[in-house]
Amino acid sequence: MRATIQDAKILSELRPFDVIAYLRSHQWREVQKLTNGAFWEKGDKEILLPMDGTLVDYPTRMAEVMRVLECYEGRSQFEIYEDLVTAAADIVRPRLTGVNGDGTISLDQGMAIHEAARDMMLAAACSTIEKKSLFARRKPEQAMNYLQHARFGIPRRGSYILTIISPVVPKLAPNDLFETEEPFERRTVETLAKALHAAELACREVATTGQIQPMKDAVASGVSANLCEALITLYRASGERGVQFSFSWTPLRGTPEGVVSESTISPDAIPFLMETARIFRENEPVENSEVLGTVIKLEREDEQQGKVTIFGSIDGIPRKITMELAGADHQIAIRSYKEQTPLTCAGTLARDGRSWVLRSPRDVRLLEGNK
Repeated sequence: MRATIQDAKILSELRPFDVIAYLRSHQWREVQKLTNGAFWEKGDKEILLPMDGTLVDYPTRMAEVMRVLECYEGRSQFEIYEDLVTAAADIVRPRLTGVNGDGTISLDQGMAIHEAARDMMLAAACSTIEKKSLFARRKPEQAMNYLQHARFGIPRRGSYILTIISPVVPKLAPNDLFETEEPFERRTVETLAKALHAAELACREVATTGQIQPMKDAVASGVSANLCEALITLYRASGERGVQFSFSWTPLRGTPEGVVSESTISPDAIPFLMETARIFRENEPVENSEVLGTVIKLEREDEQQGKVTIFGSIDGIPRKITMELAGADHQIAIRSYKEQTPLTCAGTLARDGRSWVLRSPRDVRLLEGNK
């Protein structure tokens, strides 16, 4: 006997439009409109769907909807409920095969896994905006805003399966007067699906050829150092047995064409992802990199300009960086050198042989409070 959902509060959280999206995607059809609801049918089954969540008997009506769907589909109400509440969202489910046999994780594991999943989604959002092999610590505002929109759902049992919910607005009938692209939220999840599949295939090719080029080619599909590092952390935190990914697409927009909805990052792929991340980080110029450190060397061309060497951190990584400064920025560097006061600035980080150079430095200022 299957368990049923009887809690009125839980049933009240079902939204009529989400239920409609679910019914439409499962070939139910509306046959009669009512003042506060509508009849839907499929075959010999009929559902009375309430449309006003403020009605006193709304939970009771939704309980009846759940019973009909359970009977028709032969699935538990809890499985159906999860699909109903996420009907207006694309879903990413990383399955972590290396966790405890009882499907639980430690608090430390949970913190690391959820942080890695967040970084994975952020990397996909950044690649949706621009395909790059490396993103600096200062991420695009649109990508950061996406993290406020997406959310974690209730994990599933079965090893340990995360649920990442990315809500998407519904797709309306096309109009010849308007040509619009998919919403950013849909494109982000689509980018992640393509990037994971591309990384899986590229790792096989790299293993065969010993060349980095397949990973470089995969950048066009959304692979980046940031994504590789997130996947490595997710793998390590989950018990180092591999991570399987599956995607579910909201019926409000349909399944995107040409997207593989299942991918696996196997233990064999991890060394190649590690090396790819290292090479991308060490060789690709990074715009909007943030430098924090103290001037340790001045090579003046004159009092107004010259080469400056800073020892500190760039995007949180300890490094020695050189840059050309002039005018007021150069005077700030002189003060930093004489007073040993840290300064901060931003620019494009690039390799010059074995050295690091910050090109087009800007926003140079002293951190007076750290003197």
